[in-house]
Parts: sequence; C-alpha cells; structure tokens
Amino acid sequence: MMPPALRAQVALIGLLSVLLIPIGTSSLRGLTHVLTCRKEIGTPFSVLVDKEGPPVVLSSATIRSGRPRPDEVCGGLSLSLHMGSRVQDRADVTLTATNGSKYGWRGSVQLRLDQTAIPVRIGTVEPGQTKEDSFEIRLHEGQTYQIAGSLLVGP
Repeated sequence: MMPPALRAQVALIGLLSVLLIPIGTSSLRGLTHVLTCRKEIGTPFSVLVDKEGPPVVLSSATIRSGRPRPDEVCGGLSLSLHMGSRVQDRADVTLTATNGSKYGWRGSVQLRLDQTAIPVRIGTVEPGQTKEDSFEIRLHEGQTYQIAGSLLVGP
C-alpha cells in the first residue's frame, strides 16, 4: 500500500507527463521560431548537370518601374538567392537577407530542390542589418534540378 502523499505525487507526475506528450511529439520541420510571414522567393533557378564541366545555372527575373523589387517580401524584408557553380557536381548557394524595416526579426529559408525541402537558418537580423549564408548542394550528373524557396519570418 502506497502512502497518500506519495500517491498524489505520482498522480501529479503522470498528469504532467500526459500534458507534455503533444510538445514532445510535435515537429517544427526545421523552424527555430514562430512563423508570422511566409513568402515565396521571387526567382526560381534551374540547374542542368552535364557530364562535362560545371553545372549550368539558368534563371530570369523581370523588374518593372514603380513596382516593388522581386526580392522584397514581408513588410520591408528582402531576400536574395544567388547560385553559381565552380565544381562539376556541386552548386554554390548564397542567401542574403536584409532588414529594411524598423523592427528586428528572426528568419529562416526553406529551399526546395525538386521535392526535397532544405531548411536554412538565417537567425536574427536587426533593423538596417544584412546577414548572409552560403552553402553547397551536391548534384548528380545527367539531371536537371528546380530550386526555389520561401522566406519564413517570425518576431
């Protein structure tokens, strides 16, 4: 027989454990912040991987007078996605985030390489500041890839 005080403590621990199950099993899918704005990056890229030489990166953007730049998203924030290649089976990706608003924000980028999602943490960007992140993507010979992304912004 268990003493009443110990029985109450065990019941309290069990109740707290049951309430924490949803938190323990939830997934933010790579996010490190609360999401307040999600916006597609303006210009997707295609990457053609040939058997000879580095991959060829193809993209185009239209800029019209009197309209916001294609990389301006989420109220004064801008994100530029640049790609290039120097090596036969790799593509270099550079993300540049600029905060033109008067508020600090925390952000990440979700790149899509065909059907694969790649989360990239930008972190906190204070008003008037710019942050940059660069990385490589490994590519397979003889394939064509579509690369696009979304800016995920939080407070």
